[in-house]
Amino acid sequence: MSDPAPDERGPGDPEERKDRAKERAKDRPKDRPKDRPKDGAADDEQKPRDAGDDKEGGEPEPSRTDVLNGQGRRGTVQDRVGTERDALSGFVRADRYVQGDQHIYNFGAPGGRRSTVVPLPREHVEEVERAFVAPEGFDELCRRARDRRIVILQGAAGSGRFAAARRLLRVLAGEDAQAGLYAVDPAIGLDDLAPADLTGGAGYLYREPRRPDALTGFCLDKTARLLEDAGARLVVTVDAPPADPSAGELVLRLGRVRDRREIVRAHLELWLGEDRARLLLTEDGVPELLEAQLGQDGQPRHARAVALELYSAHRAALPLARTAEQALRLRDEEQRAEWFASLDSLSLQCMAVAAAVLNGEPYETVALAAMRLKDDLETGAPHRDSLRRLDAPLAPTRRIWLDRLGARTAPSTVRLRYGATAPTQVIRYLDPAAQGKVLGYFWSEFDEQRPHLLRWLRWCAEHPLESVRTRTSVALGFLAARAFDLVRAFVIEPMACDRDHRYRTVAAAALHATVTQRPALRETVRDLLKGWADQEEDVEARAAAARAWRVEAEAGGVPAALDWLARHAADDAIRVTAAVCESVTELWETHWDGADVPRRLLDWAAGDDENRQITGLLAFLVAAAQLVRRMPGDAFEWPGLLHVAAADAGRMRDIAALWRAALHDPVLQEDAHGVLAEWARAADEAPVVRRTLARLAQAIAADRTVAGWLRYAARGWAEGDAPNSARDVLTALNGR
Repeated sequence: MSDPAPDERGPGDPEERKDRAKERAKDRPKDRPKDRPKDGAADDEQKPRDAGDDKEGGEPEPSRTDVLNGQGRRGTVQDRVGTERDALSGFVRADRYVQGDQHIYNFGAPGGRRSTVVPLPREHVEEVERAFVAPEGFDELCRRARDRRIVILQGAAGSGRFAAARRLLRVLAGEDAQAGLYAVDPAIGLDDLAPADLTGGAGYLYREPRRPDALTGFCLDKTARLLEDAGARLVVTVDAPPADPSAGELVLRLGRVRDRREIVRAHLELWLGEDRARLLLTEDGVPELLEAQLGQDGQPRHARAVALELYSAHRAALPLARTAEQALRLRDEEQRAEWFASLDSLSLQCMAVAAAVLNGEPYETVALAAMRLKDDLETGAPHRDSLRRLDAPLAPTRRIWLDRLGARTAPSTVRLRYGATAPTQVIRYLDPAAQGKVLGYFWSEFDEQRPHLLRWLRWCAEHPLESVRTRTSVALGFLAARAFDLVRAFVIEPMACDRDHRYRTVAAAALHATVTQRPALRETVRDLLKGWADQEEDVEARAAAARAWRVEAEAGGVPAALDWLARHAADDAIRVTAAVCESVTELWETHWDGADVPRRLLDWAAGDDENRQITGLLAFLVAAAQLVRRMPGDAFEWPGLLHVAAADAGRMRDIAALWRAALHDPVLQEDAHGVLAEWARAADEAPVVRRTLARLAQAIAADRTVAGWLRYAARGWAEGDAPNSARDVLTALNGR
């Protein structure tokens, strides 16, 4: 190969190395003011030294260019985001799970006012039109109600009174199929209803009125006249007769459902169709489950719950009977207590808690964590169930534990340290909402064990496997949503102030999970983060605040998160710079369309603040090195930001401008060439990716100097392991 022209020399030319070394030396952080410790190195009186600290106290401070090399293998951020999303989904389902009647209506209105009435959703009407199972005496009840404008329907909680009320109104409407059904706000009194609230011929449901004077004779007479004028009807549901004797003549009592299994059949036919429902009801274990759950007298509501759990298991392609049984065992606090007590060994109870925290991890990892928790909970005089008789044979536990827990193992893969994958079997509860139910029960009921649980969670948060740390952070957020100050003080804040960046990531993720679980804590968490972000705080706290960008995103979306990161990008501490870079990468991974990220990074790079300038370019290079994208059906991966550039001409222009700025930067130029070479290797066997890389190279080469650098780099690829990419890029740069 001929000698390159002066403007085509690469970053490794000998004559440039000395200058670049000087630039890198300039990039080393200066000492902080004398009244504060140097970034990342605490005073001896403030923090104990780690075993690996140097003699001067504190870890050797990295340079900004070391940030790029410290990000680990490609795809690390994506794996972490995916694991967190998986863990959070189970806890969110548990947190939003509604005990009892799940027909809940929102009476809010524009301007902060409340509506007096709201229409019932179509599916709530269709349910009683197609899946209603009449209780005994329902025809007679309808006959007695026909001449009344108001009916007070009395039945115990769970007796199906709301379904019966809806069905009654549909029956009384007769041939008028268009007559609407409306819910009346239970917080108002009937005397608050006005003619403007009523629609001609409609039916209204007033469920369990909250005001003690809601059902007086005066209010009922006034409302009856309004209903008569509108040709409408009202059904009130109560669990006890009204206190006013004059309302007694309006009360009708609801009968019992003779066979609650018919409720299951009717609902499954509604949701799945008659043929599929019939097959589902005959699958292994389902008839036995229905007999055990519904063979005796009981609440119709429970029958609907059984139908819902069978339907959910069918949708998730899980074993029907086992999955539904597990979900039903954890449905309320009393049943959870009975189930947990039935786990008749400490080992099995610890396995239940560990599986709740680490649901989705390899079975062996969860079992090891469970035994660690057992060691923490075991007293000085161990439980007899934890001791084998001397010389007793070993007994297998895996199948027994899975069966008792209502869990299963499923084939999966784990990504190893250097990017390879390995097969494994992960454990998951059959009930998708079991995580929150089990962990929440243990947290709320076992007072003496709560401190041990927090210590064990700290142990999990320091686990060498990142997936374990990530799932633990979500569990910490779940508990912090219930006892924020306790979990913050004992686990989250100590980890935020740790010198190990991995633990700061756990703290930030826990705070995100907290506000996701309990939005009412959002401002509390934001105030905490503002305190950590103060320049007078230790560098570790400031770095943790930068890692918690998603809390700001929950409050104000991507623009608010970028504003938050821009504030931290001006920090001269390298640990904060590294935190900003990782957070920008996570943001880009979470919002693949890029939002305003490229433009904002360009603004940072073009601004007046030197720290923000280099942080913007470094954040871009970290994201460029880390992010990958595999499209459905493809056997190859895209460099993530190259795929972003391919989708939109404007983002292609912005990403090219970022590459150009990074290649011009004397400190980052060599690293930029290294990342670009990784892109070339990734694209080499995929023609569509190579073509996009060639288009991007044309966009980057806006001046002669950069074009020369790219040609020099491409010639190096041709001699290395990206010859196809080199050919396409050189062809594009040479205009052929």
